[in-house]
Amino acid sequence: MLYARCLALIVFTLLCTGCIEPTEPVFRLEQPFYLVEGELTDQSGQSQLTVRQSNFSDVQLTLDPISDATVLAEEEGAGTRVQWQADPDVPGTYRAPADFAVQPGERWFVNVRFPDGTEAISAAELLPAASRIDDFRVAFEQEGRFVTAQRRFVPVFRLLLDFTDPEGTEDYYEWNYRYWEQEVVCASCDRGVYREGECIPVERFTTNNERYDYLCESSEDGCFRQRGGNQLDLSTDQAFAGGAVQDRPIGEIDFTDFGGILIEAIQYGLTAEAYAYGKVAADIVRGSSGLNATLPAALNGNVRNLDPDGPEVLGNVRVASRTTRRLFFVRDATFGEPPPRDRTIRLEPSNPPFTPPQAPCSGNGRTPIKPDGWPD
Repeated sequence: MLYARCLALIVFTLLCTGCIEPTEPVFRLEQPFYLVEGELTDQSGQSQLTVRQSNFSDVQLTLDPISDATVLAEEEGAGTRVQWQADPDVPGTYRAPADFAVQPGERWFVNVRFPDGTEAISAAELLPAASRIDDFRVAFEQEGRFVTAQRRFVPVFRLLLDFTDPEGTEDYYEWNYRYWEQEVVCASCDRGVYREGECIPVERFTTNNERYDYLCESSEDGCFRQRGGNQLDLSTDQAFAGGAVQDRPIGEIDFTDFGGILIEAIQYGLTAEAYAYGKVAADIVRGSSGLNATLPAALNGNVRNLDPDGPEVLGNVRVASRTTRRLFFVRDATFGEPPPRDRTIRLEPSNPPFTPPQAPCSGNGRTPIKPDGWPD
């Protein structure tokens, strides 16, 4: 999830800047540590957690997934405990049962027991109120963004949201998005062939540009690939408290090809603590704050080791309301033109019965299951 990636970046930044003078980080990570990041939401099937541990064995720090921890979510004061299961397809990720959803008025926290017996908990948080999304739309710009590496402007779809902020409360928000496209090619190998899930180099190619493409294994609905935004887009309601907000930008998607696209706008309602944590993380990632001012706060999430003398446990687990809205449309020439690129599909030659090898519709966000909102 996004928070896990951001805190990992913060950790790497901290370690890399430790020897820069005259800046001296206030917080040093010199001992092994655990990293726990996640969220509990009011939407079924959307609560998850990542559990990792530091690895200083190489020159550069890595974060290794832990897939044999015990993860429990607990409602404060009620005694309700729900065990989460490790996702076999995403090492180090744990998911709540499909019907798990935090209800209004409830306070939840998580308990993580690591294989070595270390036990960590997050601070309990009350589910914030959700704000409804009134409308979601896109605005197309043919010259939407300049890409320095390509030395040109690229066309983009800007994502715009209308919503209503509740009256009489201080509210904290985060926005993000994800989208699905239908895929035909599930693997491509440059100067190689696809075998048993990977590209195997071969020497029969005569140029550096040759490749073979592998169609997705057929299914009734086809193959769909999900991609997500990397926003860290947060705000309070100070400027619009209790009012209607229109045309709030929440991201943009490049116009790379023709065809259908399904986009989901995501609006989170956060606690004040989760907002403060996310805001500092965003400042660090964007480089808009000084190291001494922000690093200790960013690393001081709400997860702690029950044994203060035990291994360091970092991270943050938030309880957040989650409101979504989906939009499907077909990208065609009425919008404009995507940048030129090689769209030729080069299949690997095959022997009789002349069926080229295919690649599974799995991994990297792919699924043969048609997402809700994709038309028949």
